[in-house]
Amino acid sequence: MTYGPLSIDEARAYDEEDDDDNSADEEYSVSVPEFNIVRHYRPHCRLHCNRRRICIVLFILCMIISLSLVVMKEMFHLSLPNLLRIVFGGSKAISDLTASCIPSSLNQTQHYMNRIDISRLNLSRTAYPLTSLTKKSDKKDDDILLFGFTWDATDDATKYRPQGITTYHYPTSEQRFALVSWYGRKDEGYANRGGRISFVDISEMNNYIQQRMLRPKVYQYTHVLLVDQNFCTLTNIHVGGIEQQNGTLYVADSRKEQQAILEFDITNGLYELPTNMVDSMFGYRYVLRQSSSFHSPTKPSFIAYDNDLNKFVIGTYARCGKKVGTHVDSEKCFTQPKNRLVWFDKNKDNNNDTDSIDSSTDSCDWNYFSEMQGAVSASINNSTIIWISSSYGPIANSHLHVVNASTSFTGDCPNIDINKDEVQIFQFPPGLEDLHIETAATNDDKNIWMITEFGTRRVFTAQVNTFLP
Repeated sequence: MTYGPLSIDEARAYDEEDDDDNSADEEYSVSVPEFNIVRHYRPHCRLHCNRRRICIVLFILCMIISLSLVVMKEMFHLSLPNLLRIVFGGSKAISDLTASCIPSSLNQTQHYMNRIDISRLNLSRTAYPLTSLTKKSDKKDDDILLFGFTWDATDDATKYRPQGITTYHYPTSEQRFALVSWYGRKDEGYANRGGRISFVDISEMNNYIQQRMLRPKVYQYTHVLLVDQNFCTLTNIHVGGIEQQNGTLYVADSRKEQQAILEFDITNGLYELPTNMVDSMFGYRYVLRQSSSFHSPTKPSFIAYDNDLNKFVIGTYARCGKKVGTHVDSEKCFTQPKNRLVWFDKNKDNNNDTDSIDSSTDSCDWNYFSEMQGAVSASINNSTIIWISSSYGPIANSHLHVVNASTSFTGDCPNIDINKDEVQIFQFPPGLEDLHIETAATNDDKNIWMITEFGTRRVFTAQVNTFLP
């Protein structure tokens, strides 16, 4: 049996208890709409958060691309527009190939008035000692470096690229110079400027080597623009290698239809320009005038001289492998016909007519290493040793190949089949270029000079005994 409320008050109390129970249900039912409201605004928050994430990701990507471009710009030494063209594609910029010439109004009398001796060059630029070579070497820096230097900030980032290296001893004093060749890049609009030579005073460096004096703190240098016999720039020349012998600077000219070695008389061919002509020659105060030339038996990518064999060493650069990649010592690349390394005597049967030499009959050649940038040979402990630099691109290491060819030199030529597994290889920074052997003035010690063109541009020398097979 069910009993109802006994009075109206009890009925109200009963109803109030029911209201309390219902209020709990109402609170729960109200919370649901509130929860639904939150869910209603969640898609808007998600979209807002996604936009923030997208902006952050885009910012990070922009920073990565910007930093990459900066690093690549420093590594490749390219202008930003040219770098963007290479990375993202596009047509090459049209380069002015018109040579700049000293006005013909500069007559012969003025020529002599403006000739200058090398000792009077104003060495207004400063190079700094090289304290370390690279972490990418097979030997410690202390075992490699005898001396070296890096360029000032302007030349370390210039649109010119360093290529060749040789040395010069001023005949009437103890002054010595390192000579470095540079070429103006066509894709940077510098092709019409041609090539230039840096004269770096290394007298103190040489004094330390010979007499163990204090190491030099800086090296002074200046640039000299190369000009032909008509005082015009050598447009689009690569100056891939240089060699100095008896006061004559020999420059490799690999331009199409040239295949020549250009000669420059350092003693009689150096000129200081009048102030009013400096601007017309791209701001250069000094020029070095070509005196002669002779035909090369192979396309001359670089040049050196073997003082023991009394022969020039000339080589041809030939690419092998992928278009974008590194130097490859594969069987295919090791013996391709385009690899040419030539030893020859330019004065043999030439009747003193250096402009008409046919060196093809007085030379010998090797067909081994690809991507050759420089080569030298010298007699070490009664053995003929050959050093060959090979490199490709600004990222991968360069190679210095060392070969003992003592048994292969029969007469004029190294006639032996070389197995690439027998070649000693040393690794160097990217962009290793020309090589040069310098014999000490007071003894028979030999030093090998090297130069790099990418990243921090280095010029350095080491004893040849450091790199023997």
